Amino acid sequence: MRNYYHYASTNDKVLTHSLLNPTVNFELSKEGKSDKNVSLGVVKENDAGIFVTGARLLATLGPQADEVEVFPSTLLNRQKGSDLEYAFAFVASLNSPGLRMICRDSYDHQKSHYDAPLSSRYEEMDAVITFNEVFVPWERVFIYRDPDFCNRIFIETNALTQMMHQVVCGKLAKAEFIVGLLCAMARASGKDKDMAIKGQIAEAMFIAETVRALRFSAEQHAHEDEYGNYIPMRRPLDTSRNLFPKMYPRLIELVQLLGSSSLMATPSELDLTNEISGDVSRYFQLQNLESKDRIALFRLAHDISVSGFGSRQTLYERFFFGPPNVMHSIYFDLYNKDDM
Repeated sequence: MRNYYHYASTNDKVLTHSLLNPTVNFELSKEGKSDKNVSLGVVKENDAGIFVTGARLLATLGPQADEVEVFPSTLLNRQKGSDLEYAFAFVASLNSPGLRMICRDSYDHQKSHYDAPLSSRYEEMDAVITFNEVFVPWERVFIYRDPDFCNRIFIETNALTQMMHQVVCGKLAKAEFIVGLLCAMARASGKDKDMAIKGQIAEAMFIAETVRALRFSAEQHAHEDEYGNYIPMRRPLDTSRNLFPKMYPRLIELVQLLGSSSLMATPSELDLTNEISGDVSRYFQLQNLESKDRIALFRLAHDISVSGFGSRQTLYERFFFGPPNVMHSIYFDLYNKDDM
């Protein structure tokens, strides 16, 4: 793994990762027979490496990446010998023979940055990756036939806590962006003095400051682990990652409520210079914003709250770490109730 880290960083490799098995009928194949090769597993090995068959999801940025990290994500049953073929971690080149990516529709519709300020810049394609006896050399295999190690690796290396800290930083940036967007929308329309509007925006501010406070708490209570790394406290990060899937849809709802029909009154960039440009200039200005800037602002709000790109972001936040009921149950089990 050290060698691969050096290789990837030195050669500036772009990586995607894939953690989940597909949700399908595992009992029957299309021929009506049991098909155990739906979940990605090792089908054979030789002196040079392993061969894997099955599918994994959801590889974000897959088409733009060079290689895919395939790591364990769910607990494997130590009592079942059959789990050995699923107990692995490896990296594979995305141009490996037998490897395919099945992608969703793109949300980048080749519009200008003015018309689609987010989706034209930040679209990340999602893909299901299928493996048909894909060969992985031993030097790219990090874990093999060791369910116990697969189940321990994220916790014992503190990788999960470090990932949560990184994620919470990202969630704070998203919350701050929505607050800034709401404030800009309110100022443009002259509604920033309205008590009800200020109350709506304050709710978004509460969310941003809650995430910020939880991150601050985790960093303030950080400790050094056995490997000499400084690790944030897990509980505040865990709290944030369980709250944000509920918070983010509310942030988007606040954009929709404030934007209302203005999210639909969004002419294109071409309309600023074609035969209807005079009407656009006259009828689409606001109290504190000329029509061109007003349209740009509300196209930004549309892109995050109404478009396919924005809807994908909301769905992503709802299920980023897993189904909410599962995550809440895990949080309950890990919580130190003796402190209460």
